[in-house]
Amino acid sequence: MSEAKKKSFNPEVNSALCKECGYCCEVCEESVFENSGVFNKAGYRYIITKHAENCTGCMKCFLICPDFAILVSQVHENPAPSVDTIRAEAG
Repeated sequence: MSEAKKKSFNPEVNSALCKECGYCCEVCEESVFENSGVFNKAGYRYIITKHAENCTGCMKCFLICPDFAILVSQVHENPAPSVDTIRAEAG
């Protein structure tokens, strides 16, 4: 039997949209986020992704963010081939 591959996720915080509410930090059980200590143009110390490798893809941060500043995407080890790649291989 082959071992199931662990899915990887990439949580990203848009620093321009983040208003430092900290909800993502509160709901994340994996300690993925932390305060940057740096101010964005709106005057907020935005949240950053500190430990993306811990992300399980639960989407709690995405769902709780009132400013839609968080995007969680799945990282694909073998991405699907592009249309150009398929055409090139077809000859």
